Amino acid sequence: MPTNNFAQNDAGVNSPFTRALAITASDTTDLAEIPRALNVHKGTGGTVTAIKVTMVGDSVPVTLNLNVGAVFPIRVSRVWANGTDATQIIALY
Repeated sequence: MPTNNFAQNDAGVNSPFTRALAITASDTTDLAEIPRALNVHKGTGGTVTAIKVTMVGDSVPVTLNLNVGAVFPIRVSRVWANGTDATQIIALY
């Protein structure tokens, strides 16, 4: 097992991500855990993808047009299926 020289340090908001999980967009279910950021991808071509989310602390969903492949430091409670054309959404923790 590799040595983790930072195991004794507390992870902060600006710390590197330590976990990544695929998100399944849903119009009815909030995420089980709030991610620190999202990474989005689109199946065939295109440099921008739409993703509909509910931000933490808000109840009104918004649609964001995001550059494919970039990391977006946004905290969301839900990723909606209707209004999202991203084919892969990764939650970063």
